[in-house]
Formats: sequence, C-alpha cells, structure tokens
Amino acid sequence: MPRTSRRRRFIKMLTRNLQQRKSLVAMSMLSDDSGSSSDGGSSSSSSDSTTGAIIFAAAYNSSKKKLEFAEKSRYLFRAGYRKSNQDVFINDLNTGSGVERPWLTEDEFKKKYRMSREALDFITNKIKDDKVFKNKRGPKQMDPKHQLMVLLDYLGTEGCGANLPKQRAYFKIGHGSVKNCRTRARKAILRCLGDKYYNWPDENERRKIAKWFKKEFNLPNCVGVMDGTLFPLEFEPETEDAGDYHGRKFQWSLTCLVVSDQKRRIRWYVSGYPGSAHDNRMLRRSPLKLKKEEWFALYEYIIGDTAFDPGENVVPAYKASPGQSEPDDPDERLFNRVMSTPRVSSEHVNGMWKGRFPWLRMIPNKIKNKKTLKCVMEYIHCTVLLHNLLIEIGDEHVKSWEREQDRLSDIADPDRAPSDGMPEEERVLYRGVPEGAPKDWRRDTLKEYLREHHAAFKVQRRDMVDDESSDEDMEDLYIYEAQFEAYFNRYN
Repeated sequence: MPRTSRRRRFIKMLTRNLQQRKSLVAMSMLSDDSGSSSDGGSSSSSSDSTTGAIIFAAAYNSSKKKLEFAEKSRYLFRAGYRKSNQDVFINDLNTGSGVERPWLTEDEFKKKYRMSREALDFITNKIKDDKVFKNKRGPKQMDPKHQLMVLLDYLGTEGCGANLPKQRAYFKIGHGSVKNCRTRARKAILRCLGDKYYNWPDENERRKIAKWFKKEFNLPNCVGVMDGTLFPLEFEPETEDAGDYHGRKFQWSLTCLVVSDQKRRIRWYVSGYPGSAHDNRMLRRSPLKLKKEEWFALYEYIIGDTAFDPGENVVPAYKASPGQSEPDDPDERLFNRVMSTPRVSSEHVNGMWKGRFPWLRMIPNKIKNKKTLKCVMEYIHCTVLLHNLLIEIGDEHVKSWEREQDRLSDIADPDRAPSDGMPEEERVLYRGVPEGAPKDWRRDTLKEYLREHHAAFKVQRRDMVDDESSDEDMEDLYIYEAQFEAYFNRYN
C-alpha cells in the first residue's frame, strides 16, 4: 500500500478537529436560541450558553487558521534553520597568503574537485548567468561557484561516497540544498557548455584530424577512434527489463559507445543501452551508420576493434583465428599492429574520463523509470562536456587517477579531391566505395596501402621523433625551473 506522509495525516487530523468544533459551535448556538425562547429560562443559564458559544467559535476560528496554514506550508514540523559558523567553500577556495598555506593545496583541491582552481573559475564564468541560478521569489541562492563545487564533489566520488548525508555533513548545508545544487549546476552546464564543447567535427576540422593520423600512424583519412565501455550500476534497476542490465563484466551496467579524436576529446557517444547490449548493435542503430553521408565524406572513416563489422566508414581490426592471438595472414597482422597504437589511445580516453569523474565507475543512482534514466544520462553528458572543456583549456590530467579496468575494451567527398603530386597508389584511398563492392573493401584497400608503405613510414617517423626529443627535454627543464622559483620565493 502507498504510504501517506506525516504532513497529510496531520492535515486530516486538523480537518476532523475543525469539523468537530464547527458542530459544537452550531449546537451551542441552537442551545442559546432554545434557552432564550423558553418561558422558564433564567438570565444566568442564557449567559453561560452565550459564553460557551463564544469559546467554541474562538476554538473553531483557531482550528481554521491552523488548517489553512498547514495546507499552504510545505513543511509542518521543521525546526529553525541550522547554520554552521564554518564556511567550507571559502576554506577550500582559499589560496593562502605569504607563508600561510591554504587549507587545500593545489593537489588536494584537484583531487577533491577534479580540476584546478583556475579551471573552476573558468567554468563558473561560463555558467553563472544561467537562469537556473536566479530565483523569482524566496531567499537568495548560494553562489553558483559553490553549487558547482557540490556537483564536482559528487561526480568526483565513486559509488555512494558522496550521497546526500555525506555531502551535507561535509559542506554543512541542508539535504535539500545539496540536491538543489547538483540539479542546478547540472542543468546550467548542459545549457551553457553543450553546443561548444560537444560536437562532431566539420569538414575542415576532420581534414586536420585526418592529417594528424596520417602523420602519426600512416592512416590516411582516419577521422576518429571508436571504442565501447561500461558504466557499472550500484543498484539493480527497478524496471521490467532489469535483467538486460546484467552484463558479462558487471552485475548491472550501462553500455556506452565513444568516438574520440587525436586530442582525446569525445566527439560523439551514445549511452543508455543496458549492459547486455553489444557495441556493434549500438553502432548499427546510430546515425553514424543510418545517416553516414551527414557525418563523413566518401573516403573518411573511423577505426575500431574487432567487435565492429567493417563498412564504408568503419574500419575494424582483423579477427584472429580460433585459439590464436593474431590473424594468420601477415598483412592482416601488420594492419592490426598499425591500428593498435591509435586504438589504445581511445582506451586512454575512457581511462581519463572515468579517472577524472569516478562517479562513472559505479553510478549510485537507482534506475526506476524513464525519468531516473534521463537524470543519469544528464550526469553522463555533464562529464563529457567537462572532460572536453578541461582538455581544451589545458587543465592537466592526473595519470594516477586512471585504473586498468576503466578501459574495458576487447582489443584482440568528391569536392575535396586529392592534391596534385599525390602518389597514384594513395589516390585510391580517397575514392568512395564502388557500387557492388564487398563491405570489407575499405579495410582491404587500407591493408594493401600499409603493406606497401608502412616500412618507409616507420623509418621517417623514427628520425622525426629523435629530432624532437631533445627540444622536449629542454621544455621540461623550464617547467621545473619555474616551479622551483615559486617554491623558493615563498620561503625566502
């Protein structure tokens, strides 16, 4: 049976009391009228009945006011507001002065809120003017930066480590305020950052990405790397299809398919599928397959692991023979080795993503219906936007945040014609898939190209890396010198 709230039960009690007192007022008024019209009535009895009617009427009016107040009030039994003398937000944001050390050092702040103070200021300036932070009535809200800090602490904690009671105890704010801060900051991030920090690259940007993959890995026209990952769930979903959330790696989980670029930004993803859903199934139902002409030029493609079927714009690795770790064909083995390095980078994207926001490692939200699933999806999209933004502004990722299990992979256009001077054997890579060609045409064409040219590419690449390494060493020394100078000035 559904539970009735204490507030509703109390209002029902007040309603009964009001009806009883209304009856008493009516009875006293009838008694007064009958006493004054009878011949044997005395002045004293008439006075007593009049006094009783006045008392009953006063009690009735008092009950009526209480009932009206209760029906208009959200809370009936709340005591006075509790306020702490300590402002946790100010303490955490304090950077210290002179020889005084801050309460949280830069490393400690970044560990708690998953970004630097400078990055926090940058994001706050982006979202602080959103309408969600402005009340039409009632008391003034908390500073948008402080509300964002509550959300970041939540996303930066795995499982139930940042539930309502724990965040309330740390930040010394009410349970309702904790929930409101998360919701407002989430909605502000989605509205203010969504278009700029999550989008599919346009033709010019895809051209730059393809140029980078050609230079680094000898993969012409590659515009991204695709991989799947899982988001474990803390609690069993309370839905009719709860059994579908049971996957082979976790008891309950959500499946996610991600396409990343050379900077490890997430350029496209799809999630919300239960843990039993296969990566290839999600790809087949995605716009990357259904509306590929809107996402790729004729010759562009993304690479992935053996879980995906080959296609016009999808080039997966070759599957090994049963019982073996590599394919039998030497050209296929070379092809897989060439693709292994950029594909590993996509695994690092998943590691960086979950490392920055451990909430993804064990989602504590219980999925009960479409509304609760939508809430989980909004939190996931928040982490995508923040992940991309922090890469854009150069907020350094902490390698120790990553875990091996975060990766969870199964690794086993005509108007842009090629430029003059391109070798003839490379021109074929810029053609569309011929009509009637097998679905593996794109992958086989790339395999033949690598067989002919990859040995020479490795020699050129090795010489280039040797020339650049000495310059990188000097840059590292300059960084250390600046850090030492700051440390020296602080204590001298």
